[in-house]
Amino acid sequence: MPYFDASRFAALLEREGFSASQSKAVINALNDVVDESSVNVTADLVSKSEQQQTIAKYRNNFRMLKNDIHSMERQDVAEVKSANERLQADIEKLKKTLQEELVRSQAGVRLDLNLEKGRIRDETVEQHERLKNTDDKIADEIKALKSQMQSIKMQILRYMIGTITGAGTLILGYIHFSH
Repeated sequence: MPYFDASRFAALLEREGFSASQSKAVINALNDVVDESSVNVTADLVSKSEQQQTIAKYRNNFRMLKNDIHSMERQDVAEVKSANERLQADIEKLKKTLQEELVRSQAGVRLDLNLEKGRIRDETVEQHERLKNTDDKIADEIKALKSQMQSIKMQILRYMIGTITGAGTLILGYIHFSH
């Protein structure tokens, strides 16, 4: 135990205003506390051999725990590996299913596109036919109008010739009668 100078502590207490009997009572109380604390502390202490036995026991327990952990790790790794293989197989199945769906969808889209192309082609041919018919009708109308205009020109020309001939005859008749 560490050294405790009781007489020096008593002198300090007396300088602070304690009487000699009060100082002695405080020191006795402190001695009792120190003795009791020493008993309590030494009761909790163990011998070196007990300490080494406890350390050996802990080392043995730690070794067993370490072996258990390694065993569990190996088991966990095996389970994870197995689960990973199952997931890989499931992913491959999903890939195949997705590819099949994609091929089916593409085929459906191609079919729809081809049908739409055919419908548009048919519609284009029909529109072309309508335009051709309309062009033919317009051309026929233009021809009819041209022939009508030609006929009207001929009639106007006949009337002009008739009028000029009639006017020429009148002028000649007038000239002839006036001379």
